[in-house]
This record gives sequence, structure tokens and C-alpha cells, in this order.
Amino acid sequence: MVEKDEKTLHVAMYSWFALGHLTSFLQLANKLAERGHKISFFLPTKTQSKLTPHNHHPHLITFIPIKVPAVIGLPCGAETAANVPYEDRSMIMSAMDLTKDTIDSLLSQLKPDLVFFDFTEWLPALARKHGAKSVYYICNSTRSWWGLFTAPS
Repeated sequence: MVEKDEKTLHVAMYSWFALGHLTSFLQLANKLAERGHKISFFLPTKTQSKLTPHNHHPHLITFIPIKVPAVIGLPCGAETAANVPYEDRSMIMSAMDLTKDTIDSLLSQLKPDLVFFDFTEWLPALARKHGAKSVYYICNSTRSWWGLFTAPS
């Protein structure tokens, strides 16, 4: 748990809409929550039921469902990379890009200290706009690593 002198953080997370990325982000969220940090975890609406059993700290990790916007060519109801053929995964990214205004509004309300992200290159500017640092978190099948990137003001 958190020592009295250690500051707890509010962390927002917005991962690529693929289960491998989402579960990696949730593993990190669980580790951060073990230390007493609060997590706001953005994820596609229908995907929440798949991750809920793996949320070990529901009192600190809050799932915030994001409606995946319709994109021409994206199958109706598709929310993650698993829902489309490999060659059509760019449509998931196009849909994620259309969530920018939603994420902007949520960051404005939540006021996190840090925002973890991977494939949304527009997220650091939004984080900065709302006074948060952005953390580019890259995961792969064998391990995860992260780096803190802060752009000049």
C-alpha cells in the first residue's frame, strides 16, 4: 500500500483496441492500484465484460466505456482488432481517432496526473492541454515496457 509521504496519482489509460494491449494495460493498472493509485481505464463498451474479472482493484480501477464510432467499411458492432480481418485493422484506428473529442471531454472532467497511451498520437497534446503528463506505454507478447515522454510546453 502507499506510504503516508508518497503521493497517490490519478492515472488515465487509453490503449489500442486489441485485447493483448488492453490486458497489458490492465496488468499495469493492477500494479499501480496495488500502490494505491486511482485508475480511469477507457475501453470499448462491449469489451468491459472480458476485462472485469481481471480487475483486482475495482475500488481503484474504474472502467470507462467508450462507444466505438461507425467508420465506413468497419463491420457494425466491431470494437477491437479481433473483430476485423488483419488488413482492415486501420479502420479500428480510424474509429479510435474519432473518439478524440470524447477523450478530451473525459480528461477535462477527470483531471488525471498521467495518461498512458500507445497508438493514439494525438493523446499527448490532449494530456498536456489538461495539465497531465503522457506516458507512451508499449507492450508486446513477452513483456511490457514504458517510457515517459513529455513535450515542451
